[in-house]
Amino acid sequence: MANTTPRDVGEVRQEAGPTQSGKHPEGRVHHLASAGLLHAALDRLLPPDPGSLRLLAALRATLAGTLTFFLVVLIGTAVELPILDRVLGFAVALFIAATVPPLSTGEKLKTILFAGLGACATTFAASVLGGQSVAGKVALPVLMFAVTYFAVRGPRYVSIGMVSLVAYVFALVAGQPVETVPMRMLVLALAAADAALLRCVLMPERPAAEFERLQGAIRGRIDRMLALIGAAAAAGAWKPGGKAALGREVERLAEAILLAQARLNAIAGAAGVYGRSWLQLLEIGLGAERVARIAGEDLGTPAERAAIVSELAASYANNGDRPARSEGGPLGTAIAMLKHVQRKAPSAGPDKPAVAPPVPAIAGWKPALQTALATALAIMLSEIVLPNRWYWAAFAAFVMFQGTRSRGESIAKGMAFILGTTGGLVGGVLLATLLAGHELASLAVIIVAVFLAFQANVAAYGVMVFWITIILGLLFGMLGYFTFDVLLLRLEEAAVGVISGGLVASLVLVRRDRHVVDQATSAFAQALVDLVRGSAAVMLDEASSADLPSRILTVSQRFGELRTAAASRLSGFQLSRDGELQRRMVLLGGCESWARELADIALRGAPITDPALVGPARRAVEGIGAWLGRLTAGTPPPPQEADTGTEVVPALDDRAHHAVRLLLRIDAALAACSFPGAAPHPLPAQRAG
Repeated sequence: MANTTPRDVGEVRQEAGPTQSGKHPEGRVHHLASAGLLHAALDRLLPPDPGSLRLLAALRATLAGTLTFFLVVLIGTAVELPILDRVLGFAVALFIAATVPPLSTGEKLKTILFAGLGACATTFAASVLGGQSVAGKVALPVLMFAVTYFAVRGPRYVSIGMVSLVAYVFALVAGQPVETVPMRMLVLALAAADAALLRCVLMPERPAAEFERLQGAIRGRIDRMLALIGAAAAAGAWKPGGKAALGREVERLAEAILLAQARLNAIAGAAGVYGRSWLQLLEIGLGAERVARIAGEDLGTPAERAAIVSELAASYANNGDRPARSEGGPLGTAIAMLKHVQRKAPSAGPDKPAVAPPVPAIAGWKPALQTALATALAIMLSEIVLPNRWYWAAFAAFVMFQGTRSRGESIAKGMAFILGTTGGLVGGVLLATLLAGHELASLAVIIVAVFLAFQANVAAYGVMVFWITIILGLLFGMLGYFTFDVLLLRLEEAAVGVISGGLVASLVLVRRDRHVVDQATSAFAQALVDLVRGSAAVMLDEASSADLPSRILTVSQRFGELRTAAASRLSGFQLSRDGELQRRMVLLGGCESWARELADIALRGAPITDPALVGPARRAVEGIGAWLGRLTAGTPPPPQEADTGTEVVPALDDRAHHAVRLLLRIDAALAACSFPGAAPHPLPAQRAG
């Protein structure tokens, strides 16, 4: 980074000068930077929701549940219905509306129909078996096995399974005789109909509108990113925490872009409507990463920083129509390119991102068996220690194996369940005591809590459990038998379930964290090598670049999966953190970033024709392919190959030289990864600069 003195800062502010409005341009930049810090703080309190997609999903689910609740109350004025049927209708409608995937209208109706039929079948089974009978308890682990096993087949199976499970548990809790089943079937049919009404008629998914909102979210993220860069340029250097804030903005931008690409996949005939908009989103993401990378390394000379501050302020004042000039140096050029990509119309073409491969038929049986065993153990322990609410323990054990791939992830999810339940216990007691005797007020708070629980779903699991525990406290208050002991019992049962799940995850069919991480590493390494080879073929052999965008997406997805798999081993839930894995993740993270940059250069056209560069480039590509085999096999490299990435390339600014330096960086990093005992090679860029 360029050296910065107090005089440099003064130069920047003097050279930037006032805008036409008479105000200093950095004032606008600092204002946006403050807004960026505010958004970063809110990100920690509430999970980011680009395009308000989760908010709308939570609203659909809450409205479907609330509508069913009031309709069941209305029916209860003419026909005698247990109060618990109101809760059953509310819960089933909510789960159907929340879990049915955003398919076509016909496919959504089909899924809702099967979910309703599944709920009716499990309700009838629970009524026949009896709520507290041995048969009813034995059937629950079997049902949970089926739900977990089929969940890996796709979101449709998740929806059908979860709704069926919720209906079964409610029927067990109610303990109503078989004679009451016909009216309960009516409630379930009403719940399914209300969910269909909300999802298919009143508030259907509108992928095109959602995509437009996501584009707005992307623009907002880019503005906040540029505001942080502008503030650093105005000050002449990065302030403490500034680069970390920039990294968060880039990460959130990537999340918004992935969501937008997913919405494009959901639009029927997207090729004719949007052309290759998904490819433009990819270009925006690469451009933003390029800007952030350059800004993090070097903000430029005082004159270049002044140009960046002035042009960013003018760009904001004109709604982004004026990009930064080339006087801003490499950073200004990168910002100008990003603005250009944002403004240009998407090119025509039917290309779309590749879909995931089908799930093998055998997949899912291990977590399904673990779920069944953990649930059975939780039920048995509850019968010995806390027999009154055994189904809470069973459900706590069940959730530990949903969406987790290893022992560490299961235990981490169990800990989040306990923490959320503990916080909800305190909040539930306070709210239930405050609202005692006020049924309508309690119902209003329940509706808000349900909305917040589903809005936090997936993004913040512990927060969702917190709100669900509060909902239970308020429901018990409405039903007339709320006590502190009831919620305390929920916490105790949750602990029993988590302990049972932890024992099974650690002792039975153990899905070891290291094995899961190794599998994810192999998948990422293969995608990385495919991208590097494809990019090199474009620059060295003039091959087609048509499949490079899909390879870039694959690399990003595989690295995201690797990062998720490694999270539990790098978190505080482990007895000791894996230092070697942490080092490997840093190196592979660099490889992912460099490979994406390399592909970006190849897409923009940068043939490597200089004989002095062709040889090093080809040897680096060959070395990267060789390191893949050693990385996945865990074998050390031969001593004579340890210096594959040590060739010095002149530090010129043209893209061909930069592409070769990127290849050498990747080769050196993979060499360090594939032999844990070896010291990492110094990266070529450090010696070439």
